[in-house]
Amino acid sequence: MIHVLTGPVGSGKTTALGKIIRSWRSRDVGFDGFLSLRVTEAEETLGYDLFELKGEKGQPLLRRTGRPEWPRVGDFYFIPEGLSRAKEIIGLSSAGDILVVDEIGPIELEGGGLWPPLSQILLDDRRRFLVVIRDSALVDFLPIFRPARVEVVSVGDPEGLTRIQGEPGRISVKFKFFAYFREVFAAKEKTLACQSGCRLGEILNRICDSPERGDEIFDSGRLKPHLVIMINGIPLSPLTGLEAELRDGDVVSLFPLMGGG
Repeated sequence: MIHVLTGPVGSGKTTALGKIIRSWRSRDVGFDGFLSLRVTEAEETLGYDLFELKGEKGQPLLRRTGRPEWPRVGDFYFIPEGLSRAKEIIGLSSAGDILVVDEIGPIELEGGGLWPPLSQILLDDRRRFLVVIRDSALVDFLPIFRPARVEVVSVGDPEGLTRIQGEPGRISVKFKFFAYFREVFAAKEKTLACQSGCRLGEILNRICDSPERGDEIFDSGRLKPHLVIMINGIPLSPLTGLEAELRDGDVVSLFPLMGGG
């Protein structure tokens, strides 16, 4: 899922990001990435500093003056060390965290700037992103984002900003029960919400909300051998087992192992 925060220059996009991030932090939502903080002197914009969200430290990213060989966007030059660090943050980010990128624009449309590492992960539908894009560049990015799910929110849309604050850290997983498991769980299917990046074992423990249900699924903390689990129609891999990471919209099917002859 790609959440896009958009608006014109100077509309308060980074300020809105700060409010969203404070909300996530108060709810222990996992996130990574960086902000681009304006550097001013006598009301003149000198450039932007990279502010790391996890390390909470900054360094120069863009300045009006630079060397001819440095990448340039508009009136600003990328400071090589700052750009390198921004790329590193993107490349090393965890799939379980919401990745915040402030911001992407014309240089990324041309394949430069932050695009090389970002393009490697941006269409991974198991991940969540919050990227800032000026409204003048948005129309050019949307075709590039296909077929990923995209939500565009204007900085002037308070309801949209509230949705971003509340939704990105949560995913929805549907369970389908077959044969006598329908009696055990008193349902044909159930939908549960959990934190982004949650594991199969974690959410199985949640649906086993009684000792009787737990005894049908687990044996000394392991899956019972008579149990067949499929995720989106694919049998559970023995390599991942209970550590299989679930994604938003996943369907987990529970079957008893059927015998015959």
